[in-house]
Amino acid sequence: MTSKSNWPGHTPLPKGISAPARRALAHEGLETLEQIAELGEERVAGLHGMGPKTMAQLQDAMEDAGISFPS
Repeated sequence: MTSKSNWPGHTPLPKGISAPARRALAHEGLETLEQIAELGEERVAGLHGMGPKTMAQLQDAMEDAGISFPS
């Protein structure tokens, strides 16, 4: 998926997520996995273009980077 960032707090979004999902994230100002985690899973899942495949891609990339949504 993604390689770990050399800059803590700046883990890039994974490659391969859909264009509508990328646009929705950009519209919300979300550029890193850390920002996505801060927003919360329910809110991210509610954005346009965030289907099950995209959410799975984001969660896999977050897991690889040691990032998770708050409980």
